[in-house]
Amino acid sequence: MTSDVLPVGDRLDRIRALLSGSSGPHGNGEMHAWANLGDAARMPREVFALIEGLGVLERWYPKVPVDVPDSSAELADRLLEVDVAGAVHRLIRIASTTLAYGSRGRYDRVKAAEVFGSLVRLLGHGSHWWSNTYSDSSWNPVTRYVFDAVVVGVGSGIVVTILVFDED
Repeated sequence: MTSDVLPVGDRLDRIRALLSGSSGPHGNGEMHAWANLGDAARMPREVFALIEGLGVLERWYPKVPVDVPDSSAELADRLLEVDVAGAVHRLIRIASTTLAYGSRGRYDRVKAAEVFGSLVRLLGHGSHWWSNTYSDSSWNPVTRYVFDAVVVGVGSGIVVTILVFDED
């Protein structure tokens, strides 16, 4: 059975299994990966709730300004829609290289390309992608950390979120 005809529950299970080794320590920060049922309309609320649930929006020092989104609408304003190739490029970069120091990340580039190529196929044709990164060195912050990157894919009734944050 090809991924184009997989029932959404089976597709979600496969995506979760594919991403199961992604979350955990990453440089001086962490990497998190989630896959849940949802669509593009629900995506900002879903992603904001996931980030908020990690506790990475709270300010460590109340009087020090930190530019974090205050709502799902503000988070959505910080995300740029990207094409599949742009999403895969960002995913490979954030999984294979730490954000702060550029040292080896969770996967080597070949393994990252395999994992995220499979993810794209499982989300299916016509998936949509967003990221807070514009290039390898420019982004809109979505956490209190010095460096962060989020890539979100929506397709086949599934929302996938990959978040990495790091400190220098």
